[in-house]
Amino acid sequence: MSARRRIVAVWAGLCLGGIAATSALDADPYAGGPEFPGDDPTPAESHAVDCEEIAGELARERAEAAAERQRVLTAAPSAFPSPPVATFRAVAVPEGCADELRARGLTSP
Repeated sequence: MSARRRIVAVWAGLCLGGIAATSALDADPYAGGPEFPGDDPTPAESHAVDCEEIAGELARERAEAAAERQRVLTAAPSAFPSPPVATFRAVAVPEGCADELRARGLTSP
């Protein structure tokens, strides 16, 4: 086999491998149903959610953070050679609690 034919054969093999890999990556992993048999959630497994409790906890945490921020800002300027570092936190809550959070002004714009 000549060098050109070997190069063409290797190139064709790599192309077919790439096509196969692309096809495997594009395939829907959940096309056959649930990943684990019997893993479907049942109503008995649902958790009761207290939206008022979640909103209250978020409001308390925001108030504590605001108080801490105010304490740092009123401290002596020489106590902090650099500006204080901000901390961000994302919280996931059930969709059903959206109205309660909006009513208390706890949602981001």
